[in-house]
Amino acid sequence: MADIDLELDPAFDTSARARMKRFALRVINTRYLMIALLIHVIALAIFGGKVIFDAIVPKGEFQSEEAVLVATPPGPPPPPPSAPSSTEKSFDVKVSAAPMDRVTQRIATSKLSADFNVPPPDIPVAVSENFEIKTDEAAHERAAAGQVAQLQAMRGFHEGGVVGANGKKGATGKGKMTVAKFTCYVAQYSGGDWNCNFGQIADNRWYSNCIYNLMLQIGRWSQGRLKAELKPEALKLSDREWIDKIKPPFIFITGHKNFTFTQAEVENLREYLMLGGALWVDNSLPGRKSRFDVALRRELKKVLPDREFETIRNTHPVFSEFYTYAGPPQGMNFYQEPVEVIKIAGQISVFYTLNAYSDLWETGLTPKNEIDVELDWSPSLQGHIGRYGPHYDPNGQGYHFFRNVNQKSIVQAYEFGINIVVHLLTRFQDQFKTLPNNT
Repeated sequence: MADIDLELDPAFDTSARARMKRFALRVINTRYLMIALLIHVIALAIFGGKVIFDAIVPKGEFQSEEAVLVATPPGPPPPPPSAPSSTEKSFDVKVSAAPMDRVTQRIATSKLSADFNVPPPDIPVAVSENFEIKTDEAAHERAAAGQVAQLQAMRGFHEGGVVGANGKKGATGKGKMTVAKFTCYVAQYSGGDWNCNFGQIADNRWYSNCIYNLMLQIGRWSQGRLKAELKPEALKLSDREWIDKIKPPFIFITGHKNFTFTQAEVENLREYLMLGGALWVDNSLPGRKSRFDVALRRELKKVLPDREFETIRNTHPVFSEFYTYAGPPQGMNFYQEPVEVIKIAGQISVFYTLNAYSDLWETGLTPKNEIDVELDWSPSLQGHIGRYGPHYDPNGQGYHFFRNVNQKSIVQAYEFGINIVVHLLTRFQDQFKTLPNNT
């Protein structure tokens, strides 16, 4: 008889414990159940972690456990700011009225870091809400008084050599109604050929003198309101005496050679311009980068080292002071360069034309505004001398080196010349009217 496992045989043990063991054995021996259980375990191992990790939100570095698990309601609005305590201090920032120099002004711009490689401050500054910005009114008043005093000094100098209507100092009226009696002076400087367009004097008459002819024509066109001295007087820039005694409203400079100012000429010109005088420069060798143009820019940089030439627009008042032009007219050899200026106190102090208008003024005009082709007999020269100058060919054939010397170009050069003179005589009028006790 075979051995029987009494512990598993239900015939021999009917207790609850035995029945449970027999049930467990049948379950374990069930093939399909074991396979299903294994599949569930594998699926749980694969997909269970994904679900768990998506459900857990990582906490921030400074986030508390409550912040993750509990949605707290919004708190009450913040209380209104309290009045400053007695420990807070107010800051008074005084704004100086003194003008900033160029370096300071540049530092004050928004391009500070870019221009000077200055990093932004990394230390926060706490400023009380009682912070105030106050303007130093006294400083503003002192600055304004200084500007008025400077402008009054400029008026005294600028009007010193000009007489207007009814004997009043300075030019009166504006535009075609300007009234002024003055003398146009030509500057005599070291080196170069300052008198290249001066012509010659024969039998008490100027011939081919650009300023003489221009002043004569200005008197005609203004019907005597502009009375210019018809004998131009050269001023030696090296002698300071003319600044105190003559006080010319402007000085005419021309030439077509290289030149160098002496130290005395540099200092005198600087003082003259800062007092309110003006230089009217015409390049007799037209165009940029000519010998005269290069020398003038170099030498004026010595006179006014902190100033630069700037080109004026064709809408500037100088183009409509007496005659109306859309821009500078053509000069010698068809040059039509724009006008360049240097300003002081907001007004033109150096007026520079590059088109050799002075070469065209050497040709005189008749009272009918026609080229004067008359020949005069000169006893002193024992020969004839023409009034049409060295650049105009009365035979109509034209010179090879002197082009655009004709009726139209010469008249336009004269018309623009009177515009320049009127502007230089009246350029400060509006500013002077704002001064107290203007007489």
